[in-house]
Amino acid sequence: MKLKFLFVIGFLIMSTSNAQLFKVSDQGSILTSTSLEHRCILDDQSKLVWEVKLNTKGLQNTQNTYTWFDGKIGVENGDYSHNCHWAKSCNTQAYVKAVNDVKLCKQANWRLPTEVELRALLVYGDNDLLINQKFFINTQLKSYWSSDQQSADIAIDVPFFYGGSKSADKSFDAYVRLVSDAN
Repeated sequence: MKLKFLFVIGFLIMSTSNAQLFKVSDQGSILTSTSLEHRCILDDQSKLVWEVKLNTKGLQNTQNTYTWFDGKIGVENGDYSHNCHWAKSCNTQAYVKAVNDVKLCKQANWRLPTEVELRALLVYGDNDLLINQKFFINTQLKSYWSSDQQSADIAIDVPFFYGGSKSADKSFDAYVRLVSDAN
C-alpha cells in the first residue's frame, strides 16, 4: 500500500513538473517567470498557448461568463450570462472571434480547448484552486467551457475547484479560457 501511495504521489509530481510553462506578453515575447505583465502562457510541452484572465475591465476580464454557442447549435445569448455586458456577444463563438480579432499575444487561431486539453491544466494538491496559480492568475473557482459536446443542448465543462469534468446546459453561463496552437 505504501509503495502504491508513493507511486501515485511521484506520478502527480512528474506530470505537473513536466509542463514547461512560459509567460508571454501581448506582443508575443517570452517574459521572465516573475513577470506580472503576462497575457498568455506557452506550454512548451504541448505546444499550446493559453489565455490568461485579467482583473481589469475589458475582453479578458476574469468575471466574464458566456453561454456555449458555435454558430450552429447552442445558445447565442442565454439569460444566465449576467457578467458579460456585450449583450448578443456573450457567447463562446463571439468571444473567440473577438480575441482572434485583437490577435492576443500575436496569435490569430484562438479556440475553445477540448476537454482533454483543459483537464491537462489541472494540478491536484492542497489548494482549493486546481491550477498553477503562478502562471494562470485570476482563475475562478467555477467551471470553464470546453469545445466538446454531449448533445445539441449539452456541452462539457471543467471545474477547477474539484477537477474532472461535467455536463452543462449550453444556456448556462460558464467561464472561458481560450487556447491556441503555438505559431
